[in-house]
Amino acid sequence: MRNQGLKALVRFTLSQTVFINVIFVILTVAGIFSLFTTPVENMPPVDMGKVFITTIYYGASADDVENLVTNEIEDALDGLENVEYIQSRSRRNSSSVEVKFLDDTDYETQYDELRFRVLNIKKQLPEGTDDPIFFYVDTKMWVPVIVINLIGDLSNQTLKLLADELKSNIIKIDGIQEVSISGEYDKQFHVTIDPAKLRDFGVSFNEVAEAIRAFNTKIPTGRFKQAKNNLLLDTGNTLDSQNEVLNVVVRRDGDGSFIHVRDLVTTSGVSHRDPDTIASVNSKSTIKLLVQKEDSSNAVTIAEEVKSMAKEFESNHSRDGLSIVMTYDSTVEINDSVKTLGGNMLLGMCFVTIILWVTLGFRNAMLTAMGIPFSFLVTLIIVKYSGQSINTISLFSFVLVSGIIVDDAIIIVENIYRHLEMGKTRKDAVVDGVSEVFLPVISSALTTILAFVPMLIMTGTTGDFFSVIPKAVSFALFASLLEALFILPVHVLDWGPRSNIKAKRKGFSRWFFDGMWKIYYAILTFLLNHKIISVLGISGLFFLALAMMLLSVTGIVPLIKVKFFQDSYLRYHVAFQMPPGTSVEGTDLVVRDISTYITGFGKQEVGSVNGTAGMMESKDYQQHRAQHYGQVVVELPPQENQHLSGVKDNDVNAYLDIVRDKLIEFAKANREKWGGMPTLDIFGENTGPPVGKAVNIRVSAASIEEAQLLADKMLNFLETGDEFRDLVNLDDNRADLQTVVKHMVNQKKALEYNLDSRIATALIAGTLNGMSVGNFRTDGEEIPLLVRLAKTGDKGNTEGVGLAHPSDILEVPIIEHSSAPVYLGDIADAIYVKEPDIRNRYKGKPTLTITADIREGSQLSAGRVAMLASRYFDTISPEYPGVTLHFGGEFESTSRAYTSLMFAFIIAVMAIYLVLASQFNDYFQPLMILTAIAFAFIGVVFGMFFTRSVFTIGSFLSVVGLSGVAVNDSLILIDFMNKQKQKGLAIREAIIEACSARMRPVLITTATTMMGMLPMAVGIPRKSVTWAPMATAFATGLVSATLLALLIIPVEYEITEKAKLWFRKKFNLKQP
Repeated sequence: MRNQGLKALVRFTLSQTVFINVIFVILTVAGIFSLFTTPVENMPPVDMGKVFITTIYYGASADDVENLVTNEIEDALDGLENVEYIQSRSRRNSSSVEVKFLDDTDYETQYDELRFRVLNIKKQLPEGTDDPIFFYVDTKMWVPVIVINLIGDLSNQTLKLLADELKSNIIKIDGIQEVSISGEYDKQFHVTIDPAKLRDFGVSFNEVAEAIRAFNTKIPTGRFKQAKNNLLLDTGNTLDSQNEVLNVVVRRDGDGSFIHVRDLVTTSGVSHRDPDTIASVNSKSTIKLLVQKEDSSNAVTIAEEVKSMAKEFESNHSRDGLSIVMTYDSTVEINDSVKTLGGNMLLGMCFVTIILWVTLGFRNAMLTAMGIPFSFLVTLIIVKYSGQSINTISLFSFVLVSGIIVDDAIIIVENIYRHLEMGKTRKDAVVDGVSEVFLPVISSALTTILAFVPMLIMTGTTGDFFSVIPKAVSFALFASLLEALFILPVHVLDWGPRSNIKAKRKGFSRWFFDGMWKIYYAILTFLLNHKIISVLGISGLFFLALAMMLLSVTGIVPLIKVKFFQDSYLRYHVAFQMPPGTSVEGTDLVVRDISTYITGFGKQEVGSVNGTAGMMESKDYQQHRAQHYGQVVVELPPQENQHLSGVKDNDVNAYLDIVRDKLIEFAKANREKWGGMPTLDIFGENTGPPVGKAVNIRVSAASIEEAQLLADKMLNFLETGDEFRDLVNLDDNRADLQTVVKHMVNQKKALEYNLDSRIATALIAGTLNGMSVGNFRTDGEEIPLLVRLAKTGDKGNTEGVGLAHPSDILEVPIIEHSSAPVYLGDIADAIYVKEPDIRNRYKGKPTLTITADIREGSQLSAGRVAMLASRYFDTISPEYPGVTLHFGGEFESTSRAYTSLMFAFIIAVMAIYLVLASQFNDYFQPLMILTAIAFAFIGVVFGMFFTRSVFTIGSFLSVVGLSGVAVNDSLILIDFMNKQKQKGLAIREAIIEACSARMRPVLITTATTMMGMLPMAVGIPRKSVTWAPMATAFATGLVSATLLALLIIPVEYEITEKAKLWFRKKFNLKQP
């Protein structure tokens, strides 16, 4: 009855030829339109659920920043819901608080609440503290469309004016969300006072500051009513010219003469605040424009328009000495991905078509292969109108599914062909062939979709990052299913074989499959005659594979290298720390020397070199700011122009080890010039989800001293252990001691002169850092107006007057009496102390973090290091009560991802079982089909072991995806066995007949799926280091699942069916 209904449905479809063909054309055209209008970007937009709060407290020590700023912010955030952890770093001048929200919670709402809480305590922060800066981390932050660098022999102020002009042009381009400028210096008007002149004229520093502040006061007074009109009133003055500032009267002496500001200054004018960071490109100073796009816009189109506009701007200002360098050009990565993954996909499609041609004939091959581009075009329609984009992940998904989407069509075409061989007319063959496999094909597609869809429950950033794969695969499989069931039969009827066929398969195809059947029949008969040995053998292989994987993942015995994500980077970072106390200018010297050295590697190894002094970025995209921090970001050339010396196949990961060794030697050779040996941290910029360092061990305790004691032992354990010889960049983030000159006010002495200690302290700080006396209006904007004492090293101070050392301030008068002036040295002392340059806390506790990378090619894994470190801690923990360890970085990311993926895998298996149980109306046969997953797992593990491939999160995704693909062959095979058995054949005869009928389509579908992924797995025409492990796992697992399904499923079927017969006879049960 069911079969008759399906035949009627197929006949109805065939009767709607015109309608079906029109739908086919409409969807094809719409797909082509979507191909050219869907947003294109390198990576999908991902929220990381992380916020950085940076607060500048200029001039404060690390202790003061922690106590007065960081603690206040942490207290304000106490009780904030859905927070995983709060981690803080307090440095001299700055506080950085990192807040990580729990995965998959409402990030936006929590971010709004966080901002409200922090901004609500602004008044509780010390006077002089800058407003907190909030940095919400998502892929837009670290993946701009493009960065424009303005360079030339021009001042920073001139470059800023040019950057503003270029920005006003670029922001008009459709699809651009924001253009931000960085690298500019904060403008200030400086009035620089000569301390010697203060003493000569008998004027105190405070008098000068108060005089300028008083004259620079302006108060709106309202209006004055008259009979017929109103006059607006204004009182006071706003300084807006240098002469006005210099002509301010400081004091009138007893003889009637006036002392003006000009009598006391060394220099005055618009300047800038001492920079906290200095940016450079290719060793030249720069100002950057970071271009970010809207979610719905095309990165490639925008980047090309921006580059065109920037080149025109450069040409118009070339006479001014302006040059423009493009960096972080996302189109380079997009083009590399398209060339690699697109090349893999097109070559795979060609391989699939050739396989179909050889096995099914030209006409059938073309009809079947037509479903590949059609499915992709329909997928693009869904992608476009569901708000998705074309990116590296979706391209990989297309490669992954390119060989799978023809499976349904192959089964249908092959079955139609089989009915044609029986002598049926073309229409009858189509009706009978399609209806016979209609439900199994639906079940087959559904099981594959159900295997991928549960990947959407993966949590956190990793889940968001990889969520594109199940969406794209499911869309493509749904499109291919519709094409195979409703469009393909119409095309076969119209353009299929022209006459009835009776056993006309000739040539290579028939010779090959006849030979394969003879071999297969011999092996199958042997296995069926030795069922117990067969089952025990395959069970042994499964448990061996399971043991190998568990030992590798847990780190007990690393038989297979396990890594969270195998990166293939376009950029690498050289982050470093100079000795504490190094000025930002001194750090900039190191940055430019390293940049020049790396540029010397040549154009085949270096595209551009971006330098920053005063800031460095960690592998998890966290920014660390201090004047002795620096980083150099090196962009590699596009892949077609790359030739990395010293490595095979341009292996960027191996190349990084060579660069690391070179830079260490370069640093040693320049340590005297730089004033110390920098601590170098060299790592590739992630192309996948952020994971941090391979090794990340947080040591937390009640005090930093306790944490340091255990951290010392742990570091010694990692440095001296033989197993850890492949660890590189091993270090911790303990504070360095730096020399601090403290000016301490003696309260009693201050009171003798009727001075408040607070006022005296503020005066000392003001004379050193500059005292704000209002704003100065220039070029239509107001900038801070500061009065400061001259320093001998000031730019423009040709006479070298002023302070040569911080202790010289003690000779500056604080109170002027004609008889006996009072100097700062009379009420204060300057002492030298050593203070830590940083304070780190994790979840409110003082914390040290030990980090390291693993040398490329090593079998050592993050899990192995974590396991051994945990064991060591267990042996020494009684000596350190209250000290705890937290493992972060790659180990934490891997553990979380694998846990959520395992949950997804269980759900996938349960969903597949549910579908199979509904189709077969049986409890045991679905379990039998699901053993194909175990067959696939065997292939994955042994494939990774013998090819020495890295097992990544992508490999695990392959295992989950294979759970749906692997069961398809078993599903069709058992369905045919049941049908042969229903015809009255004995169990063994039904098995042989089904295997004979299904061997060919099973091998063809496996071959096409394999050929679809083969170019990616082996790297034809290019190899993707990132995605090759996933393709390798999928391919080896599929081959194993297919071969073992053909060999073991018949054995399982015979055992199960004979057991059912025995059970019915034993208990006199009726045949169902």
